[in-house]
Amino acid sequence: MRYDGRDIAEEDWVKGLKDNSSEVFEQVFREMSPKLYRFALAYTMNADTAEDIVQDTFMRLWSMAASLPDETNISSYLYSSVKNSCLNYYKHLQVEDSNRTKLTEALIYVGTLEYEDNSALFEKVQECLQKLPDQQQKVLELKIFRNMSYKEIARELDISETSVHTHVKRAYKFIRESLPLLYAFMILKGTI
Repeated sequence: MRYDGRDIAEEDWVKGLKDNSSEVFEQVFREMSPKLYRFALAYTMNADTAEDIVQDTFMRLWSMAASLPDETNISSYLYSSVKNSCLNYYKHLQVEDSNRTKLTEALIYVGTLEYEDNSALFEKVQECLQKLPDQQQKVLELKIFRNMSYKEIARELDISETSVHTHVKRAYKFIRESLPLLYAFMILKGTI
């Protein structure tokens, strides 16, 4: 089939893509990319991320076009691909958040236990902990030093598990923001 610059019907997109037609690919891209971008943006709330997701989706489409089943609905396929990429993006953010939390715990733990001989470092960590609101400080101490679960902390302080989670998250954020140079120093030194 020849594609001579005329609009190609959506039902012919699969055949054209399987034939490696750049004209068909360009038409699919022109018609679908703005819609997919808005769709991804609604999920991610980040313009650059939405754009990257759409670009990656079209790259995958082009690279695997030959293996598409003939009955594939390209629009549905692209929307599903973008949605899955957005969900994977959120999973990646959750992993990053978890890693930051672990890094913060390690910083506090290492800074208060192993580096007590380094008084300047110990003082900075202690000062940071002292600046936390009382409830956040109590929750963080129970979590890190007594290794208590959210449920145990909630029972001990007579607050909800959700409140415990919120206090821990806010405390970690405060510490990350307060001690960024300390983070860098400890990472470079290889202590965390």
